[in-house]
Amino acid sequence: MSFTPKVTKCMACGAAIFFCRTSNSERMPVEFEPNPNGNLSITPHPDGLPEAVVVRPGQAAGMRAAGLSTYVSHFAACPMADEFRRKARHKQTVDTYRRNAANRSRARRA
Repeated sequence: MSFTPKVTKCMACGAAIFFCRTSNSERMPVEFEPNPNGNLSITPHPDGLPEAVVVRPGQAAGMRAAGLSTYVSHFAACPMADEFRRKARHKQTVDTYRRNAANRSRARRA
């Protein structure tokens, strides 16, 4: 099966990516270009957001031999990936909250 992904750009590095749904129903950024060393099988889904499944090396080799493309998660290729991981996002949110609270406190004193 083929599909046409909705292409967007990574907010950090500007690379062409598209989003897929994982088996846990979470969104995952995927490199736009197929990768001969990829470990993701991408299939269309009725709701429009393709589904990504991690495949084993032997399965990936079989897919490529059958003419099917494999892909790589953008987290593996993006130089700024750590900024988008959950722990980093949580820390940024907490830091922003503390900074805003400090600014409000200073504004009240002025």
